[in-house]
Amino acid sequence: MATVRPSRAGKLAAQVSKHVPKMIILIGLMAAMSGLLIGYNTAVIAPALEFVTRDFALGPFMQGVAVSSVLFGGFVGALLAGGLIRRTGERPTLLATAILFAVGGVGAAVSESFLPWLLWRTVTGLGVGAATMVAPLYVSETVPPRVRGALVSIIQLTITLGILASYLAGAVWTPTQAWQPMLLIGAAPAVLLLLITLAVPESPRWYLLHGRRAEAERAHSRLSGGQGDPLPPQTVNVVTGNWRDLFVGRNFMVLVLATGLFAFANLSGIDAILYYAPVIFAQVGFGGAYGPILATVAIGVVNVVATLIAMALIDRLGRRPLLIGGLVPMAASLIVLAIVLANGQGAAWSNIVAVSCLGLFVLAFGLSLGPLPYVLMSELFPLALRGTGMGIASATAWGVNVLVSLTFPVLVEAFGLALVLGFYGVISIAALIFVLALVPETRGRSLELIEANLASGRPVRDLGLPLPANARSS
Repeated sequence: MATVRPSRAGKLAAQVSKHVPKMIILIGLMAAMSGLLIGYNTAVIAPALEFVTRDFALGPFMQGVAVSSVLFGGFVGALLAGGLIRRTGERPTLLATAILFAVGGVGAAVSESFLPWLLWRTVTGLGVGAATMVAPLYVSETVPPRVRGALVSIIQLTITLGILASYLAGAVWTPTQAWQPMLLIGAAPAVLLLLITLAVPESPRWYLLHGRRAEAERAHSRLSGGQGDPLPPQTVNVVTGNWRDLFVGRNFMVLVLATGLFAFANLSGIDAILYYAPVIFAQVGFGGAYGPILATVAIGVVNVVATLIAMALIDRLGRRPLLIGGLVPMAASLIVLAIVLANGQGAAWSNIVAVSCLGLFVLAFGLSLGPLPYVLMSELFPLALRGTGMGIASATAWGVNVLVSLTFPVLVEAFGLALVLGFYGVISIAALIFVLALVPETRGRSLELIEANLASGRPVRDLGLPLPANARSS
């Protein structure tokens, strides 16, 4: 009788099943659903806005309010999530986030007047803000250091996929001029997030923080499948740190670093380019009804590809090399683009250069300031202050996002597109200096080592180095 040999794909699947605990796969799916919901629900307003404006008879100011409702909700949600995590845990907060996404999406889709619509979009924003801090927090505390960067980066990858999906949803329903299904479909991944979260345990580190060692051991065993490193010793003897401790000593420098990275990420101009891409492409030479939209979709694809590359490299090359290697072309591409728009707009060669610069900028952002602020903020805060610190950092991201989204068209009208993009390029240069001065290399380092370095008084720049001898012996 002939024997059936397993295929190469079958062998690979068996190896993955053997070496990767099932819980790690579930956590990756949880991160993916979180990012998909964030990206889709923030960007879907772009294709929907024209029809929302028509149905609710919105003026220019109220259009801005409609666009900013989710972003404002994100700011509030990120701030509130830290306190909810301290009191109830990361898993309950994830469950609440999934419910907010589902209820907000359905509520907005069935709204018949603007005020309820605005309310439900703000509810969706609360989920967006909470997800941006609790998802990377949970991932960072529950997966091994060797894959932590890649798994946290899944969130940024699926944010880009969510943005791209919202553009595609707009392409599907624009012919019927129906915004309701665009918003309704954004609630669907929330059901999957809810089911996945019900299947995973609470973070063992959250249990340790609350003095519940036995429950921490059980959760750690479920997560590792008996294959991982032992649970670290309980080093925190208080239920939670006081939020004021974030503004003292080395903790404050960690806060400056985390919030600074998110501020630079949003001030770099990426939000303006993604939200106003059709307008920008029309100015650099893409004409016709579909030219700017198709170019915008292409930029979305570049963003996805760049994030995939970053995921493959983040735990191989490290955090600092990717940040530095991305910020240099980010700054260069925007400055060249500004020069081209100021001096050669309208010429065929200038359009090619302009589009190439936009593509290079998005590619470099996706490799660096796109995923890495999420990764680093989830690694650097001490355990007792991690939820609060990440909440403030995430809120900073949404606050700056609102600022850029509201000011970009005003600045372009006042100073011109070239000068505004050149200003964003200068901000990328400032971000490079910031990274060189402060960002540590944390690749492969345990969260406990990073926190021990912080407690020993080491500068933030050195938090990823081996523990000093005097700290090891103490």
